Amino acid sequence: MAIAALWGCNQSGSLEDSLAPDPQLSQQPTVLGEGNSNADLPEDFPAEIPLYPNATLIQSQDNETVWVIADNVEQLETFYRDTLAAENWNIVATEPAELNYQQLVATKNNIELSIAIPTDSAPAAEESEQAVVGTTFVLSYQILDVQPQLDAVEPLEGNENPATTEENPAPSIPTNSSKKTPEQVRDLVALDVFKNGDFQSNEIISRRQFARWLFKAHNAIYGDRPNQQIRPANSTSSAAFQDVPSSDPDFRFIQGLAEAGIIPSKLTSATNASTFRPDAPLTRETLITWKVPLDRRQALPPTTLEQIAETWGFQDAAEIDSRALQALYVDFQNGDQANTRRIFGYTTLFQPTKPVTQAEAAIALWYFGFQSDGISAADISP
Repeated sequence: MAIAALWGCNQSGSLEDSLAPDPQLSQQPTVLGEGNSNADLPEDFPAEIPLYPNATLIQSQDNETVWVIADNVEQLETFYRDTLAAENWNIVATEPAELNYQQLVATKNNIELSIAIPTDSAPAAEESEQAVVGTTFVLSYQILDVQPQLDAVEPLEGNENPATTEENPAPSIPTNSSKKTPEQVRDLVALDVFKNGDFQSNEIISRRQFARWLFKAHNAIYGDRPNQQIRPANSTSSAAFQDVPSSDPDFRFIQGLAEAGIIPSKLTSATNASTFRPDAPLTRETLITWKVPLDRRQALPPTTLEQIAETWGFQDAAEIDSRALQALYVDFQNGDQANTRRIFGYTTLFQPTKPVTQAEAAIALWYFGFQSDGISAADISP
């Protein structure tokens, strides 16, 4: 987890200044968990923002609050990742910023929440001149002018309705992981991966639909590299799946991915893959199994349950298909650009057979690459 570029919006001073306690508080140590707050919450503090249990508010100003807790950084981070996910916040992938601090950014409705946490717990009182003992962190928030809705994708350039165009569009953020899902969707629409009106964020995506999007997104993002593209199948190819004949409208995409070895089939000696089940829901493990090979662009290594336990630590690892385990192990090595992190955020349960939504599929397809060698749809979009 790292500091996001959104830190500093409408704020003055450095992050260190925000996390440094008020000099007036240095007369006596803050006693944690006893409700002895020296500040009041801002009047417009959103009730939707979860507060850490027994946290003590020590400073407050417009859109920014500083808290201290007795627990450590790991407990703080785990609480907010779990709670935000459980309360349906959209956790935005994070990126580096100021030294010694990390930040989690999340959105819900029209609220944008930033949680700045020191990389190490604060020193004990006898080791520091500061009066606050424990872990100090900052909750800052913004009320967005426009509620971010995945279904309400803005029209492409040339088709804008002046009455609905944002007066002050957000500045472009160069780091791939900081792109929010509505922008990801617009980028994919611009690449003709799918049509604006066809995207329904909360609808479950079928295997057929994801195969089509995967094929088109990959080839569009690698549009200037023909030798990296997947070749569409022609109608004379012998069908890899019994239920996807050459007359199927998506045959060239599904068959093309099978012939490239991306989708397991009889061509890859997958004995249980005689049918494709094109209209069945796409599952999490299938998404990872198909997507990661196009990120890594190398054969995936054999993987054990122990390796998954040491990396992701999924409690349900034993329920995950062996090919998905291989993909997950490689995906972990992709850091903040890992599909699993970008799509599902922090989780200790992978839920391999859980259906994938169109919004989750779009997040996955917005970026292809491994470690420092990657490219996003934003890099290609006009």
